[in-house]
Amino acid sequence: MEEERLSLKEKATEFAKYGRKFEKAIDTVLAGGVKECRFLPSGRKVFSVVGTLGDEFIDPERPYCSCSNFFFRVMGGREELCYHLLSYRIAVKTGRIVVVEFSDDEYGEYFGATIKDVFDVLTKSG
Repeated sequence: MEEERLSLKEKATEFAKYGRKFEKAIDTVLAGGVKECRFLPSGRKVFSVVGTLGDEFIDPERPYCSCSNFFFRVMGGREELCYHLLSYRIAVKTGRIVVVEFSDDEYGEYFGATIKDVFDVLTKSG
C-alpha cells in the first residue's frame, strides 16, 4: 500500500503545494473515493467524492462541491479548492476514477438519494 501511495504522489506532484489537503486527497483516491456515476444510454455523468461525513456531490467543470468547506472557504475567497475537488483532479490525472454504471431509469431515484445524502452531510457539518 505504501508503494502505491508513493507512486500516486509521484504522478500527482503538481498538487503537492496543497499540503495536508493533498495528503487527504491522496488517501481518498487510494480508497476509491472518487466516483463517476454514468447513466446509460444517455451518457449523463454525476461525480461524487466520499468525504469524512459522507458523499459530496461535485461538478468539476464549474467547479463546485457540496461540502461546507467549499461554501465557506472557497466561495469566500480564502481557499482555492476543497480536498474533494483536489481528489477529483488527482484521480483524473492518475486514471483512478471509479466508474459506476446505472440505467437512465434509475436517474431520478439516484438523484433523490444523492440530494438526501447531501442534506444529511450538511446537517452533520453544522
